[in-house]
Amino acid sequence: MKKTLIALAALAATSAFAQSTVTLSGSINYGVGTAVTGIHSYGNWKGDRTGITIAAVEDLGGGLKVTAAANMRFSSDTSEQSRSYVSTVSGLRGDNLFEQSSIAIDSSFGQVRVGRFTNAVGVAPLHPFEDSGQSTAPHQAANGRYSSQIQYVSPTVGGFQVFAFNAQKSGNIYHTSNGAGYSNAWKLNSANLATGLTDATRHANANSVGINYRNGPVYAQYYTLTDLLGLKSSKLGASYDLGVAKLYASQFTQNSNIGFSATAGASALGKKAHKATEIAVQVPMGAWMFSLGSYGANGDIQLDKADGSTKTARTAWGATYNFSKRTQAIYVASSTSKGSTAAMMPTGKNQWLGLQHNF
Repeated sequence: MKKTLIALAALAATSAFAQSTVTLSGSINYGVGTAVTGIHSYGNWKGDRTGITIAAVEDLGGGLKVTAAANMRFSSDTSEQSRSYVSTVSGLRGDNLFEQSSIAIDSSFGQVRVGRFTNAVGVAPLHPFEDSGQSTAPHQAANGRYSSQIQYVSPTVGGFQVFAFNAQKSGNIYHTSNGAGYSNAWKLNSANLATGLTDATRHANANSVGINYRNGPVYAQYYTLTDLLGLKSSKLGASYDLGVAKLYASQFTQNSNIGFSATAGASALGKKAHKATEIAVQVPMGAWMFSLGSYGANGDIQLDKADGSTKTARTAWGATYNFSKRTQAIYVASSTSKGSTAAMMPTGKNQWLGLQHNF
């Protein structure tokens, strides 16, 4: 009896503390894709479209809240860990237990978040095709998620919100995936002996400062960013929701040539300094959502070209049909002209058709 009373008292005392709410969510898709090479593949639309997220939220009172989250990505065709990502420390696929993990503290002064997560640049709702193979904004994925990251996001005042993040180079020896001129084969803490770079590069902490603006149908973002090679870029983008359609426009500026070589000589992969303009629209029609977007560079994107032959343009289109709030059929495609394999935007058409369920 005494043990029972002690147990009840302990339970009552425990209940006086804040309780955590744990949620399990995720998304699984499966379909058939065709690459620009004409090769067919089966499974995921893209690396982070199939995954499971576990999140725990605890209200500490006094306006304080703590959120811990972990996200696992996997391939829907084989159930193995996603083949799209490598460890940013070892450079090997399969070394990550989770693709993202973070803990955040929210207060009246804003939010501070630490870990590996999609940052304020990556989550900005400015690109209908996001960082898929059909993306009209390839830079978003390249700098939208780092390891060893700390981020501050302010409260919203008059529609404005400022953010800043820093990612320690010790946790980012490799890029997690290929794209936007970066290769996950580059060991960034080695000497970069590539020729033809407009600015000297070095392994550096990545950092960014920016501002968001939200007011009714309007969203806008501006940021400046220094990447893991110490190179600078910036972007200004906005969207406007008309109800019958949502319009998007942005311009990304890469200030310097991106490239890396562990031996003296030209970089085999990389991207030339350029400006890229994106214009897109989404139109809802009942259960359908139609998307159309375009990407255009203002000059060659391949490092060794200066004749306009890699002044890349891309058009992307797609449609989503909602069977319910959680299940969709998805079709996406893009066509790229004057592309560059070395700059990771090859010429040709790709597409994907499949089914997705969110839970």
